[in-house]
Amino acid sequence: MTERGPLVEDIQNYAQNIVDTVREPLLILDATLRVQSANRAFYQTFHVSKEETEGRLIYELGNGQWDIPDLRTLLEDIVPQSSVFDDFELEHAFPAIGRRVMLLNARKLRAGHHGELLVLAMEDVTERRRAEEEVAKARDAAEAANRAKSAFLANMSHEIRTPMNAILGFSQLMLRDRDLSPRQCQYLGTINRSGEHLLALINDILEMSKIEAGRTTLNPSTFDLLALLKDLEMMFRVRTDEKKLSFAVETVGDVPRYIVTDINKLRQVFINVLGNAVKFTERGGVGVRVRADRGGATGPVLRVEVEDTGPGISPDEQDKLFRQFEQTKTGQQAGTGTGLGLAISREFVRLMGGDITVSTRVGTGSVFAIQIPLNEGEARAVEPTNQPRQVLGLRPGQAACRLATNGAEAVRGFEEWRPHLILMDFRMPVMDGREAIHRIRAAVGGADPKIIAVTASAMDENRRELMAIGADDYISKPFREADLFQKIHAHVGVEYVYAEPPAAAAQDEAAELTPESLAGWPRDLIHPMREAVVTADLDQLLAKIREVEARDPRIARGLRRLAEGFQYQKLLDLFGPGGVQ
Repeated sequence: MTERGPLVEDIQNYAQNIVDTVREPLLILDATLRVQSANRAFYQTFHVSKEETEGRLIYELGNGQWDIPDLRTLLEDIVPQSSVFDDFELEHAFPAIGRRVMLLNARKLRAGHHGELLVLAMEDVTERRRAEEEVAKARDAAEAANRAKSAFLANMSHEIRTPMNAILGFSQLMLRDRDLSPRQCQYLGTINRSGEHLLALINDILEMSKIEAGRTTLNPSTFDLLALLKDLEMMFRVRTDEKKLSFAVETVGDVPRYIVTDINKLRQVFINVLGNAVKFTERGGVGVRVRADRGGATGPVLRVEVEDTGPGISPDEQDKLFRQFEQTKTGQQAGTGTGLGLAISREFVRLMGGDITVSTRVGTGSVFAIQIPLNEGEARAVEPTNQPRQVLGLRPGQAACRLATNGAEAVRGFEEWRPHLILMDFRMPVMDGREAIHRIRAAVGGADPKIIAVTASAMDENRRELMAIGADDYISKPFREADLFQKIHAHVGVEYVYAEPPAAAAQDEAAELTPESLAGWPRDLIHPMREAVVTADLDQLLAKIREVEARDPRIARGLRRLAEGFQYQKLLDLFGPGGVQ
């Protein structure tokens, strides 16, 4: 017995040394919740001594300031039901150290003659919780900003598209007037084409903004890849010729003609990457190589490489390439651009399941590689692009239409008339389209009519909401009359009476123009028109075409058609690379 005392003491000291190595505060309590011992971290954290701690009831520590209701709940109600309990969070103003958040873990142990002991471990998570709160606040602020941005986009879309609907709608209606003079038809055609051109730009801006709001979606379709590449070649040939750069677009190996993906986003990616290559290349050239890799580890891929002989990008600036609103020094020196093009392009490509990479050397040039999954399509799935015929009216024997100026009138009209199809505007006075659709669908016979929602919103979730509450389809303002007639036909099968197509010669007089048509024309007349095309100055171009009219009205009409149709490449082909001598 005389030898066991020192041995037990040695074991206790050994155990205490082990406990003291633990960085979190530890308390060892007996069955009555008195402190048997604590580790060094406990004394250091709470600034107390052994004399103030050992042998005392835990609730008596700090002159009773450890008598915490939540701590009593843990020790007297929760722990007795289990031998192990983890992650009990306790927030309290502790003596000497102030308000802290502690994470408590409890373990019951049987320790021989000491009976049952309770080990209480404490972890100070105050800073972690504070950081988590800051992150949560930042996340909430970001989500609020995104919601505000979404609301802004929805409102901006509506505010822009509504007047555009009037511009395009009335110009289309006025073009139906048979008493219009040729000059009036020409002016209205210009308004209509310019409005559609402006709408396309607005849609692009809204699409860019939706990326930041995290609301961009894919709209895949089957399209002619080779035709897209040809369009891009024609688009950029003007700029490369101006800078005297070589430019080539080539397909390598067996590249499918028809593929399935989002053509609008892919086109925008090509334009952004090619635009950068041409902008920063002053000598040499730009090349585009397209190949299909059908033996990839993850499946077939389409790989497009855009190579230039520009200044290249230094290693320390390459990480800026795909960041929003950041530009390399070369980009800043160019003085143009927002630093969004490549960032948007990468977002689009990743949305399509691919990625963009770059390899570059300063002073040599860069190669941007665009890689997306290759989904081959079929020719019959490509949507036709035939010129729509003008609808004069319904074929005889078909029902007429009615007009309601608000949702309440629409509901009454449905009850009285029982139409086959309803065009329902989204925003209306008295009762909006959402409520009107809901009431019609809830009425007797309300499931019968087809409902096409008419919306000025560019946000997909608003369109999905319309479909969810009972719309069969939607059409976005401003819409082309041909699109509206097609949807009506698709849903209820109505047939139309069409206007006779114009004679081929009158329909495309511009097609007769060739560079020889302008042979011998003075340089001081041709050169300003070419400059106006290069700078996209439509007003200046039309002013010069009016000068041509006095010389040759037929050629002036052809040039005007090309100009108002934004067919700049055809105009440049007519004018020649450096103007006609």
